[in-house]
Amino acid sequence: MEAVAAPVPAKIALPQQSRVTIAGLKRALGDCVLAGWFLIAMLPAGREVKFSLAGAVNLVWLSGAAVMAVMSFARFAPRIASVNLRTIAASGGMMILPCFMRPTNLSTGGLATTGLILELAGVLLTQVARVYMGRSFGILPANRGIVSKGPFRWVRHPVYIGWLILSIGYATCYANDRNVALILATLVFMVWRIDQEEALLSADPEYRRYMDRVRYRLLPGIV
Repeated sequence: MEAVAAPVPAKIALPQQSRVTIAGLKRALGDCVLAGWFLIAMLPAGREVKFSLAGAVNLVWLSGAAVMAVMSFARFAPRIASVNLRTIAASGGMMILPCFMRPTNLSTGGLATTGLILELAGVLLTQVARVYMGRSFGILPANRGIVSKGPFRWVRHPVYIGWLILSIGYATCYANDRNVALILATLVFMVWRIDQEEALLSADPEYRRYMDRVRYRLLPGIV
């Protein structure tokens, strides 16, 4: 009789252990910092969320900031990023300055209604743009892939203009000199931040073609 070889047991693939790397730790730290910025952004609205006009205004602000904070932990790692004092200052100024607005001198009538509408529009635009960005979202200048669909067909930075509209709406509901000054300062930092991002992304031929198709940064037909 011929000898029959014993069957060789199949190798069982063991799951690879996840490795902790310096790059991974840096990315996790960046996600935490970004989420922290949005959580800090909730401070101006954290005082009153009861059933009233002021409560509705604050609830919209809180909801927008909270969603952005949660989504900060589901991002792609960047192909290339610019991390230095200038980019941190521009991004930090754009995000943090609105957090210093104060809910004093609640507007009434049409002005209050306009402010609430602006807040809702800002949240809607920001979140729709975020859906189209998917996991390409970030704050510091970086290339996580070029997004050109949805609101990005009309302006190159719909998330930023949404954030600005949301902030303007809040300042309209609480119209005072402090809030108006903070909005103007935020706009300056936002433009600085956009300049930095586009300087980085312009190295990508795909983004240069995108800029040729979509000529406006924030408002279609204006700027």
